[in-house]
Amino acid sequence: MYSAVKIQIAGLMLILLAVLVLPCSAKQRPNIVILLVDDLGIADIGCFGNDTIRTPHIDKLAREGAALRHNLSPAPICTPSRAAFMTGRYAVRLGMAAKPEECEVFVHNAASGGLPQNETTFAELLSGNGYMTGLVGKWHLGLNLASSSDFHFHPLKHGFNHFYGIPLTNFYGCEPQGVDYILPNLKPLTLTALIVLGAASLLKRHIYIKIHLSLLLLIVLFYAFLLLIDLSGIVTNCTCLLMRGFDVVEQPVVLENLTTRLTDDAIKFMRKSHPKPFLLLMSYVKVHTPLFTSKPFQGHSKHGSYGDNVEELDWSVGQIMKELDDLGLRNETFVYFTSDHGPHLHQFNQKGKNIGGWKGNFRGGKGNNWEGGIRVPTLVRWPSHIESGINITEPTNNFDIFSTIADMTGIPEPADRIIDGKSLLPLLTKQEEYSAHEFMYHYCGKDIHAVRYRPKRGKSIWKAVFKTPNPAFFDVLDEYKLYGCYGDKLITHKPTLLFDLTADPSESNPLVPTKPHYNEIMKHINKAIKHHQDTIAQVPNQLSKNIWYPWLQVCCNFPLCSCVENNTEFVYPKLT
Repeated sequence: MYSAVKIQIAGLMLILLAVLVLPCSAKQRPNIVILLVDDLGIADIGCFGNDTIRTPHIDKLAREGAALRHNLSPAPICTPSRAAFMTGRYAVRLGMAAKPEECEVFVHNAASGGLPQNETTFAELLSGNGYMTGLVGKWHLGLNLASSSDFHFHPLKHGFNHFYGIPLTNFYGCEPQGVDYILPNLKPLTLTALIVLGAASLLKRHIYIKIHLSLLLLIVLFYAFLLLIDLSGIVTNCTCLLMRGFDVVEQPVVLENLTTRLTDDAIKFMRKSHPKPFLLLMSYVKVHTPLFTSKPFQGHSKHGSYGDNVEELDWSVGQIMKELDDLGLRNETFVYFTSDHGPHLHQFNQKGKNIGGWKGNFRGGKGNNWEGGIRVPTLVRWPSHIESGINITEPTNNFDIFSTIADMTGIPEPADRIIDGKSLLPLLTKQEEYSAHEFMYHYCGKDIHAVRYRPKRGKSIWKAVFKTPNPAFFDVLDEYKLYGCYGDKLITHKPTLLFDLTADPSESNPLVPTKPHYNEIMKHINKAIKHHQDTIAQVPNQLSKNIWYPWLQVCCNFPLCSCVENNTEFVYPKLT
């Protein structure tokens, strides 16, 4: 009897001990909601200084949590930034950084490249440890490898249990009367060809030249085929599509109410996942151009279509936060709001009006490594762990989210690779005062254009700038190459520009190279670059495969490649 009691007591003690030493069990692990906006400028929301665009729900996150005032994007453009964000590693380590003459982002759904499967995303960390994982919105990290149905780079092959969104991005070809990016010059080329063929026919008739009839016929048929493709809208349909899981459910995607549909799906995912712990990556298609806004938000702001877009974005954030409250999950949900990089400053509509975002007092924007291109508005809320209303001015990086998730859940990071990110929790919980990053490397393609240096003491944060956009090429820049990463579209600074960002955040007054500490600081930076570059292994380049391969093209209702999603009508809120 006595032994039985002792055994029972011992058993209870073991159970109690197990509870105490496993604080991150599946039941206790936090839910994680990541709100990733596309092209949002640091000065586009109220809590980061905008006093005319109304963002009450986003601003509420700032009041209830922490604002990261010096948070950076891993790259100044979509694909490499998102690849690093998902994996905690610089894009150059993944083969997701462009070489010269390569486009820096994927521009085709039928390209044979993407985020390699041997890379570990934070979704894979979580899905293997009891989490439901959902991606709603934009992916932009590749789709197929060898066939239109292998989905080698699809989100569901990278740790997500649920996907509803666009595999590529929002192009101007996706709006009515937009621009095709697969064959952007098709109409003028076709017109030119027809004129040449007409002239050749006349010359042949008058025996001025000899042209073989079969060759003429072949050329005519070829351009007739291209013109048929153009008039049919197939090019647009190939680029602009909506998927649910592995299925194409809308082609081309209807943009007008897309934010409402994505928000509705995100809410349903959280409801379905609860009470299991879940990760929701709400990857907004907004506020990337072309700007699309649902009817209730058209004309809602004081800043035209861009302001309308931001205010609809804010509404969506509010809906998702309300659902967390309704589910009783506010206190134990880690919310991370950010942008993938800085705003696209030089975007104009058909009337010549600038419709891009704003970067405040910072210099530069999307596509370059001035602060305006990589400093992003970032908010974190986790009421049970993070004080409300705090501001963090230490340098952090969006790819820190990988290590932060591993830290908060107790899931080990992969031990067989370098993880460049650092956990944000020591800063967020005030256990540490200084950034865990002594150096951060700002890439454009495979080149380092700038380096940030945070000494382990003092207040100064130094930035060495090696290459910047050449203003002489501003008027001839290609939309998706932006400034480019190589060649004569850049200015190489010799001597290197060195800024004290604490005193000069607008990068207006570089340190004079003759100052004694200029050489000392640059010595530390150059040594760090050498050490960092020694850690970069050669891997297959994914963006070299950024070509449209017809056999990789996903399609609904082949050969029309056209379909409309069922049940796409939703009741919009009444706005005041």
